[in-house]
Amino acid sequence: MTSNISLEEAVAISCANINVLGCEHIHINDAFMRVSADNIVSFIDIPSFDRSSMDGYAIGRADLEILNTGNSLSLQVTDIIQAGSIESKQIRAGETFKIMTGALVPEGSAAVIKQEDVKFYINRNIITACGSQKQGENICQTGQELKAGDQVASKGQLLTGEVLERIAACGIDKINVYKKPRVSVIDTGSELLLPGSHIKKGQIYASSRSLLSGKIKGAGAIPLLSDCIVEDDLQVIANEIEKAAMVSDMVIITGGTGKGVYDLVYKTFEYLNAKPLFRGINIIPGKGASVVLFNGKILFNVSGNPCAAGLLFEVLIKPALQKLSGDLFSSQKWFDIKLGCPLKVVKPVRNLCQGEMIFEQGSIYAQPINKNSNHIINNPLILDIQAGQGATGDMVKAKLI
Repeated sequence: MTSNISLEEAVAISCANINVLGCEHIHINDAFMRVSADNIVSFIDIPSFDRSSMDGYAIGRADLEILNTGNSLSLQVTDIIQAGSIESKQIRAGETFKIMTGALVPEGSAAVIKQEDVKFYINRNIITACGSQKQGENICQTGQELKAGDQVASKGQLLTGEVLERIAACGIDKINVYKKPRVSVIDTGSELLLPGSHIKKGQIYASSRSLLSGKIKGAGAIPLLSDCIVEDDLQVIANEIEKAAMVSDMVIITGGTGKGVYDLVYKTFEYLNAKPLFRGINIIPGKGASVVLFNGKILFNVSGNPCAAGLLFEVLIKPALQKLSGDLFSSQKWFDIKLGCPLKVVKPVRNLCQGEMIFEQGSIYAQPINKNSNHIINNPLILDIQAGQGATGDMVKAKLI
């Protein structure tokens, strides 16, 4: 087992010990924000026919040449073509079809003139037009949006509404996606109470579970919360871990990360003969964090402090969860940004803190956030502060949440 490793090593080790889950075939209506398990290609051209891109009048090639000489043109309106009509029509010189947006253009059409650009004589059913038009004007050609064989989604891609629209446009109704990971959250600590319980002096309400549940859902997984708080008892902790490992794909255990008398989580890992991957990360708040494998599942033990648990979820657990989900493209990358104001405390070790991206007078900077701050954060960040950093203008690493 490795100890006191870097955050980067911790993420790499965790991800290296995770295999993506299996797949399931679901209807497109149920596929929003799921992860595609295949490359998805269109089997048809889109559009699959030449269609009008607006309401107007279709004209043939010979009439288009006359119109483009600068002369006015009069055409007999022979019919109306509505969207959805599958009847193939042929356009002839001197004639036009009134055509609706999205409708199949008649054979021989060279362009569609906007209905606003013509004069219509209702008593004679004739239009007159003037002004040049380009060949193919206002006609969406077959395959203009997509060609048969074009890829519309990639394996490992999150299926947003926009991506699903393209898939639906191809006529595909069933999609192969990765199964949603089930993530158990176990809160340890004899001082904790579930919200709604009567509180006594010396007790606190467990709030990390609510934070982690939301973050797990936000990452596209299913949180499974223990129906009780687990007291600081090795056998009780062991029983909860065994139950969680049976029903979930990943387990997050909060609390018990220290080396005190009642910090029993790591001792429980040893009791269960879990395979240790690492213990301790050289970053605050990861000093006591550990990761093990148990019954083929990865188990994270992070601080019971909600702020610390939230930070470690974003930088350590979430990348592993995304790999478990098969998501290859959603991970946020670290980038450089300047501090817009100083940290209250400059630490002699690498540390994480919450921040906000501020846009002001053409500049972008990061503002550290006090963990007790209750103001609404519009562009939340995780800030990676190196030892000794913290002055205004210092360049730090950041990741959008």
